[in-house]
Amino acid sequence: MSTRGSSNSNSNSNSNSCKHEFTKGDAIEVLRNADDGDIPVWFPATVIDSPPTSGTLHVKFTTLYMDQRGDRKRKRKKVRDYVTVTKGNTRPVPPPEPHRRFVIGEEVEAFHEKGWRRGKVKDVLEDFKYRVIIGGVLQVVVEKSRVRVCRDWKQDDGSWLPSPLDQHQEKSSQSDSQSKKVTKLRIICSPRNTSRTAAFHKGTLVEVKSDKVGYDGSWYTAFIVEPLRNSKFAVEYQTLKTSDRTVPLKEEADASRVRPIPPRIERCDRFVELETVDAWYNEGWWVGTVTEILDQFQYLVYFSTTNEITRFRHSDLRPHQEWIDLEWFTTSDPKALKLRPKYGRKTTIFSEGTRIEVKSDEEGYHGSWYVATVVGSVGKGQLLVQYDTLTTDDGLQPLVEMAHASNVRPLPVIINRMDRFKMLEEVDAWYNDGWWVGLVSKVLAGLKYAVYFWTTNEEYEFEHSKLRPHQELINQKWVASFLRPKLAVKPRLEKVKIQTDGRTLMAGVLRGLKVEIAHGEKGYVTTWYPAVILGSVHNGKYLVEYRTLKTDKGRELVKEEVDVLCIRPCPTIIQRAHQFQTNDGVDAWDVIGWRCGRIYGTVKESKYAVYFRATDTVAEFQHADLRPSQDFIDGTWFVAATGIR
Repeated sequence: MSTRGSSNSNSNSNSNSCKHEFTKGDAIEVLRNADDGDIPVWFPATVIDSPPTSGTLHVKFTTLYMDQRGDRKRKRKKVRDYVTVTKGNTRPVPPPEPHRRFVIGEEVEAFHEKGWRRGKVKDVLEDFKYRVIIGGVLQVVVEKSRVRVCRDWKQDDGSWLPSPLDQHQEKSSQSDSQSKKVTKLRIICSPRNTSRTAAFHKGTLVEVKSDKVGYDGSWYTAFIVEPLRNSKFAVEYQTLKTSDRTVPLKEEADASRVRPIPPRIERCDRFVELETVDAWYNEGWWVGTVTEILDQFQYLVYFSTTNEITRFRHSDLRPHQEWIDLEWFTTSDPKALKLRPKYGRKTTIFSEGTRIEVKSDEEGYHGSWYVATVVGSVGKGQLLVQYDTLTTDDGLQPLVEMAHASNVRPLPVIINRMDRFKMLEEVDAWYNDGWWVGLVSKVLAGLKYAVYFWTTNEEYEFEHSKLRPHQELINQKWVASFLRPKLAVKPRLEKVKIQTDGRTLMAGVLRGLKVEIAHGEKGYVTTWYPAVILGSVHNGKYLVEYRTLKTDKGRELVKEEVDVLCIRPCPTIIQRAHQFQTNDGVDAWDVIGWRCGRIYGTVKESKYAVYFRATDTVAEFQHADLRPSQDFIDGTWFVAATGIR
């Protein structure tokens, strides 16, 4: 029997009929009558304990303030005591449908006065708000995020009765329910739970991560239409439509871009500065960081993928959660932090014997990582490490040296890459006794690849077994490059006016020569893309093939005709072993090209804030991804003047 919307549920509940078992920490809802009448309300709560065979739960309400007797009071100070409730008056948090649009007359539940109350939509207002009539009398105006579908929880079998949207999906899947296919993720992201797999059936509501340029870090709600081969799914989006805006968009999505819907977390208090959040923007959820708290429950949120800061209301944000080992964790959860080395202000607490990787800052070795073991601590922020593959000059003993904490990280999690690496995928290549970060520039026959290293402007061939997916320690966890795909496409090439003053920018252009191509914005050069000369065309133009830009279909590298004034040879390699200084002119490697900027400030050891004048934005970069800016004048390279970029 459903317990929703009936004030008599308290007396009719039977603990033996509740087959769904809750455990400590589960987010649930508890049915109680409101203070202002007999209207039943579902109040959010967290399970503190589940006494065996008692038919009750000990819970702590999320939005209610409690006194010693368990009565609801409007107090400023919270009391930590739990409350005992009957299991028959509880239910899980209903599955979220964040992109659902409601119509006038539709039955809904609205969050009002600390809990969810049943009502009907009277008006659809501007700014994604609804006027809802609660109990046939009370009219309230609520944000879209605080309105949800009415659902019935079946206590007898522990399941949700489908909403009208669910019923539509259920009907479409009943005909082939006997042949339901399941696709299992074959990515091993953690050695501690290698046997665990995620499965999505037809009709499952999920979130899909975009792999389109400019949309990195955004998630969109969709239904699984059907599982496909090669770890892919056919999905139908709820908020994205086809180009003619007539029907919902359907497409194939790789399993690595699909995850369940995150559980709803009601955030009644304010978000704090530097907190990671999901922001509702352009019909999807975008991962960002709160940079400033404004009045009227508004915030400024920074998005690292686009280097933009945008204003949001509290109702358009949700706490960021990560899907780890088939479980959801907030970014503050201890389990989500266990892969991150623990730092003091500048000192690690890696214990002796810990296996780690150490980044090299030596000239010619930027971007390379070497496996080592911590053998001791040497002063503040310094570790004594012994390398596995590097030896002393005589080659007789393993090399032991000091390493700064900022150059040390735990060993990346093991990912068994069964399928082939893709063009322009970021990888680590085993070369010269260490792991070097590069891009797959060509997929060759025989499970071989050509890998381009931007720090040295070199390209080498590697076998599949000599490569591993590149991973970064981001927001306190390991994230593989193929789990955050960046599809490189041809950017818009504007005519760049380069003032030559009679000087020769490029001479002796030969077939096969490695060069860089200028792309511009607002009248000046903003990015240099590596390329190779394929041949001369006419009128001072050359046919070039980019090394990091793919065609729209993503199968081949971009080829195009470029004016000689937009071509220069690859700069001489200058790798700064010492730190950059404020206002130093630099080129920053940003996925597929070198962006022209200047040092805005030092964030921490080996990390800088770089300012880009063309876009008036600031972004963070590692030391290894920066090079001093140089100008090619009359056949000679000169370090760019400070602060002009």
